[in-house]
Amino acid sequence: MPEEIKLIQPAPVVRDEYGMFAHPDMPDFDEGDGDKCKAWIAAQRLQVKMVQLEYHSDEAVSERYFEAGEPDCSYWEPDRPEGDGWFCLAIHDTDDGPVCWWARRAPSLQREAETVAAGKDFCGACGDGCGSCQVAGESPKVTP
Repeated sequence: MPEEIKLIQPAPVVRDEYGMFAHPDMPDFDEGDGDKCKAWIAAQRLQVKMVQLEYHSDEAVSERYFEAGEPDCSYWEPDRPEGDGWFCLAIHDTDDGPVCWWARRAPSLQREAETVAAGKDFCGACGDGCGSCQVAGESPKVTP
């Protein structure tokens, strides 16, 4: 029986007093969990982009953060990547300053997401919700 994967969906961004945020359905990865994180992103069928405060489109925002020497970036509104469907996975601090991780269902997998949202099992072999291919029985089931 195929493993069931619950796909992460957009959630309200509720930032803490320092402006940090972690999507409530994202696993808590530790430093050094890069391979686990990449595997999770692949299983979630996500396209991910990182935006750094240091390179924000408004240079004054970046200067304010680095000149203050404080961990507060609550005033920073990270630039959203171009295109549709982006949602925030996390805003957290790094050695180089705060970063925002944006994610969206990879555009090439949009049909898969629509099929799943319609309550059908998606077949990766034929690209449909038929579920009749042999590959469909071996593929993980995906739930929105």
